[in-house]
Amino acid sequence: MAPQPPGLKKPSARTLRHQRVTGQIHPLTPAKVFRDDAAVTDSFLSSKRDKRLIKHSSFMSRIADSSRVSKSTKRRRPSKKLATTLDSLADALPELEEADAEQQGKIRHKSLKSKRGALKRKERVVKGEMERFGVNMAQLTAQDGVKTAAVKDDDEGMVGADKPAPPAPTANRWAALRGYISSTMEQNPAFTAKD
Repeated sequence: MAPQPPGLKKPSARTLRHQRVTGQIHPLTPAKVFRDDAAVTDSFLSSKRDKRLIKHSSFMSRIADSSRVSKSTKRRRPSKKLATTLDSLADALPELEEADAEQQGKIRHKSLKSKRGALKRKERVVKGEMERFGVNMAQLTAQDGVKTAAVKDDDEGMVGADKPAPPAPTANRWAALRGYISSTMEQNPAFTAKD
């Protein structure tokens, strides 16, 4: 760039800041203002950078114009009727009330999001689930023990009342556990059909 005479030099940022602070320039005026005497010359169009700027701005304005004007949507003629109705589509869907009635009272597990401290949270959830599982197993075994003790008391009278009931067979426990889980937890349909 060719050297300019001292009067036409652009003021530095330091001097502009000083003028704003001292009040010579209004503090809210924008940094760059359009000048009335500014005119575009042919030399503006000659540089490669300016040509690239012009092409880019015209391209961006074309995009903005095309996105502003939406194309008119095609209308269906009244003679062409739809093949399906909303009623037939609704009939194809499963009944919501039946699904809700089946799912009522079932536990639905949601996966934990991976965030900070997710491992501790997962450990806490697993610990709670294991405690709950232990309590449920204790309830199941206690119910089986009470049933077998009641049957023996009816047969023998009060003779075997002080003896603890022998544990129920393992197959009965697992069947009871499967029944309890199927009644209280939501299951994938692929696994429920295996029975």
